[in-house]
Amino acid sequence: MNSSLSRTSSSALPTGEPWLRAISGLFLALLVLPSPIQAQTPCEDGLAGQYPCEGLDLMSVRSFEEMGGTPPGNGNDCWGWSKDGREFVLFGRSDGTSIVEITDPVNPVMIADIPTASVPSLWRDIKVIGDVAYIVSEAGEHGLQIVDLSQVPTMEPMSELEVTAHYTEFGSAHNVVANPETQFIYGVGTNTFGGGLHIVDVSEPAYPDLVGAWDEQYIHDAQVVVYSGPDLDYFGREVAFVFSGFSGCHIVSVEDKSDCYAISSIVNPEFVYPHQGWLTEDHRFVLMNDEMDESAGIAESTRTWVLDVQDLDNPQVVGFHEGSLSVTDHNLYTHNGKVYEANYYAGIQVLDIIDAAGLQFQQTAYFDTNPFSDQTGTSGGAWSVYPYFESGNIAISTQSHLFVVAPSGGISTSGVELDAPSMEVGQEGDMILVTCHGQHGGNLKVFDSAGRIQAEWLAMADVTMRWTVSDWPSGMYVIRGSGGEQHRFVLD
Repeated sequence: MNSSLSRTSSSALPTGEPWLRAISGLFLALLVLPSPIQAQTPCEDGLAGQYPCEGLDLMSVRSFEEMGGTPPGNGNDCWGWSKDGREFVLFGRSDGTSIVEITDPVNPVMIADIPTASVPSLWRDIKVIGDVAYIVSEAGEHGLQIVDLSQVPTMEPMSELEVTAHYTEFGSAHNVVANPETQFIYGVGTNTFGGGLHIVDVSEPAYPDLVGAWDEQYIHDAQVVVYSGPDLDYFGREVAFVFSGFSGCHIVSVEDKSDCYAISSIVNPEFVYPHQGWLTEDHRFVLMNDEMDESAGIAESTRTWVLDVQDLDNPQVVGFHEGSLSVTDHNLYTHNGKVYEANYYAGIQVLDIIDAAGLQFQQTAYFDTNPFSDQTGTSGGAWSVYPYFESGNIAISTQSHLFVVAPSGGISTSGVELDAPSMEVGQEGDMILVTCHGQHGGNLKVFDSAGRIQAEWLAMADVTMRWTVSDWPSGMYVIRGSGGEQHRFVLD
């Protein structure tokens, strides 16, 4: 991180019982956030307001209570869902799930609440396939909540959303894994099959069906994909990359749900608790975090482990990239050549994957959701991050707040620079002026903050288009080009 920033460390917050950790995290967050942010706060000179940052602007932040939570509860996981240009965060709470619209990221709206299926729990996890959300919790007898999200865009704010189906073949679960390509859900860390893979066919979401299991190891988290990496023996087959805590990382064939089997295992004497990981987009490497190596004194600072999985029968530990702070790492995800890491007290870090095989990563951005402390431990800071919104907005869930941040000065998506000189946007009186250069002409659309198309036209390269916007409602608008480039503007 920015070495010019001075960060003050505080003594460790209490650990132990989940409710105590939750209260501690909430108390700290209330000190940090006396009131909601109502306008975009640019990252300037290493700060966005009071939050240390680099390359990420603060769009908004909302508290656990504003997200429908009841004290002394806590926030936890997050995921995302988009529909017709509108973007929503699914924010996990100890007592339920919040669905928050962030189409206008500066003014998020709490649309719906999905109450817990049983009692509150520190842990809740959410995944989405199509327009359906799948929710689990470590709360006893919770099962799998299956929720049709298609009705959300028409709901009034602060509504309660009923579940479509409630799957009860397991009770508690630490996590839920989804493979949208095959429409299977994998419960992990459940009270069934030794905490291994509990496989559910959700091709008909209202009628979930148990179709298989793998019970050789407890699983803390996993990613399941149709493998498209260089190992031709498994190309096109459904494979699970599972993270089993003290037993390491395992690669499991789940192509035949009635006959799942371990392909190989990855262990290392320096692993303490392999917590979670994610494949690089070419399926050649797994990037993995270890939740306990810092607190155990093995790692001096946060490590991002690199596992070579180009030969699934013989995976190798390449080594690790070492971060700049001694904080505990949690969830990470890869997207467009970058890795987005939620690391508790350090907030999130964004690393460019320069050469995974050579352990070459470069930190290009960060946002510290907990500016008062950088320390090991799990009782405060960023729990998870969702970087897959088309707009480029990034959701960060903490145990006390939901943050929305966005890259400063533009967003890079699939190699296309957004808010770049290829599209110039200006304003003269009641006119919006748009000029596209080079190859960036073509079909342009303007969306309002609700994701509705406000205008559409065919642009010619290097020709300035003019819109009269005097009769448009105030708010944020997004101009999107056919090549993926976009630009935001706000009408007062």
